[in-house]
Amino acid sequence: MGKTALIIGNGEPPSRPLLEEFADADLLLCADGGADTARRYGRAPDYIVGDLDSISRASTDSIDAARLIRIDADDTGTDIQKVLRHAVELGVAEAVLLGFTGGRTDHLLWNLSMLKTFADRLSLRLVDAHCDMRLIDRHIHFHAPIGQKISLCPLNGPVDNITTSGLKFALQDESLIPGIRDGISNEVIANPVEIQIGQGELLLCLQRQEGLG
Repeated sequence: MGKTALIIGNGEPPSRPLLEEFADADLLLCADGGADTARRYGRAPDYIVGDLDSISRASTDSIDAARLIRIDADDTGTDIQKVLRHAVELGVAEAVLLGFTGGRTDHLLWNLSMLKTFADRLSLRLVDAHCDMRLIDRHIHFHAPIGQKISLCPLNGPVDNITTSGLKFALQDESLIPGIRDGISNEVIANPVEIQIGQGELLLCLQRQEGLG
């Protein structure tokens, strides 16, 4: 079984409680300046990966040189790609991404695309204070508080043969198409919630609530 990882980016820093929620992962990896967030909360990264153009000297000095993975800036990848590639090399199978959202919408769109790019190698969740986002790998079932808001968002074109249970607005072998039919603001009415898809990339967005893990 593969390892788990918490990966911290250089976007809007997560709160301490949010970081602590996922702190029991096998590895703590930081994408460049994300290491400053980890250090601020007293966390020591297992590895820092990136071109190191946005990290403080204090953070680079605090880690052994062998765990500082410098990959110079070029047009072959961003820091999130670099840290995810390194996670794969370390044998990580599941990872939670914190600090990868914030004021740069273009960065957020790119970071969401990584959920698809690495889907065949990593099970990824992109989480912030407001939302927990992941791609559905054909089928998912989970428990959530009654009334929890959930959105189903096609990531890259139509998603076909979607069937759900436990949601207020149920789907039965139906399609969602960007700009035509969406699955925004659905609601949990029973547990477990089950979602099954036939073809396409469907993003599951769970609106976070107080005390929700």
